[in-house]
Amino acid sequence: MVVANAEPTTPAPKDEEKPKFEATADEIKLPGVTINRATREARIDAEVCLQSGFLEYVVCRPDTFEHEAIFTTKAKPELVHAALLLCGLKPTPQLRGMSALWSEKAMQQKRSRVKIEVEWELEGVKNRVNLTSFLRDRGENRFDTEADAEENPEKEPLVQDAWIFAGSFLHVSKKTGKRFYAANSSGILVGIWPNPSTVIQYGVVSGDPYKANHLGLEIHEDRVPKVGTKVKLVFSLHTPQIKK
Repeated sequence: MVVANAEPTTPAPKDEEKPKFEATADEIKLPGVTINRATREARIDAEVCLQSGFLEYVVCRPDTFEHEAIFTTKAKPELVHAALLLCGLKPTPQLRGMSALWSEKAMQQKRSRVKIEVEWELEGVKNRVNLTSFLRDRGENRFDTEADAEENPEKEPLVQDAWIFAGSFLHVSKKTGKRFYAANSSGILVGIWPNPSTVIQYGVVSGDPYKANHLGLEIHEDRVPKVGTKVKLVFSLHTPQIKK
């Protein structure tokens, strides 16, 4: 397991030219990221890299955390950050070492709540589902009440739709003194295990899956497409459903 800390896990990338972008009446295009002006949705290309197992992350860059994430993407984290801002979201930075306190605060920030959906095509049929449907809560203690757990032992605990735009952070290189976006180095776009470099962080403390069989989140094996499947990840402002 990777222990969360304020330092990126790999060296900062070399300086690059400013990314080119294209703006039309319908879309804003950044390298690897497309924003729909009408729906205020941001899309990136990704690929399924894991179909079973515990999760510390959900979306990462290639050659980083494929053994504990569902998707890899070549989209640059700082550009996903920019796209989320253009979609109307506002980051709530993580509080290092205070996951529970951060989660409580972040879940109340309406403009930080992110909706993440997955689009892919299978045998000519287009699918679009909420990312949470790909996750399974391992918690035996996730029932609403003890009575509910006793009466419904087969009930599958609900995985909350609780993604938060955390926004990573700007890190200062000790060698050069230059600042760079931490997620560009760590490679983490969407995470579950607390890591301050993550662009989007799960807003519910689910525990360490390596310490007990009722802690953490895992892949819902029956629902995730096979490894290698090309998908699009769709990000937008989370709007809670109105209960009737």
